[in-house]
Amino acid sequence: VNFDVTHSYDHPAEEVFAVLTDFDAVKEKYESIGQTDVTLVSRDQGDDGSVTLVTRRVVPLELPGFAKKVLSPKQSVTQTDTWSAPDAKGVRTGAFEVEGKGTPVQVSGTLRLAPKGARGCTNVTKVTIECKVPLIGGKIAGFVAGDTRKAVDHEQTWIRDRLAAG
Repeated sequence: VNFDVTHSYDHPAEEVFAVLTDFDAVKEKYESIGQTDVTLVSRDQGDDGSVTLVTRRVVPLELPGFAKKVLSPKQSVTQTDTWSAPDAKGVRTGAFEVEGKGTPVQVSGTLRLAPKGARGCTNVTKVTIECKVPLIGGKIAGFVAGDTRKAVDHEQTWIRDRLAAG
């Protein structure tokens, strides 16, 4: 299952990037959607401004019957977000990968944060979800895609509110 999401912000790309890569902000964002046990595994910043952020958390899932034998209602996940340094136009690209402990589901994708106009920016997230389970893998990937889409949309609202609050 693949989907793309584009979020626009009325704030400079560097302000949005700061929120996306600050562990305290990321922890608050995850907790605001009901995720728990959010911990920082590592945060590495290159001399060029590139950032790799690795976090761990527990994601609660309201599982449909067909998914209960494959997924846990409290899924422990590790997420790695890797962001490039900004290019000459201020565009950052990146990738993310979410690994669920003991699950056959793989969530990954690409990121692109680009300035737009004098003070705005857009963040494009391309998500790929795979599930290697015979017969029901597609249904499980579809379920995870719906849950992931809600989380991505929540992130946009949360970042907007945080930036508006200053």
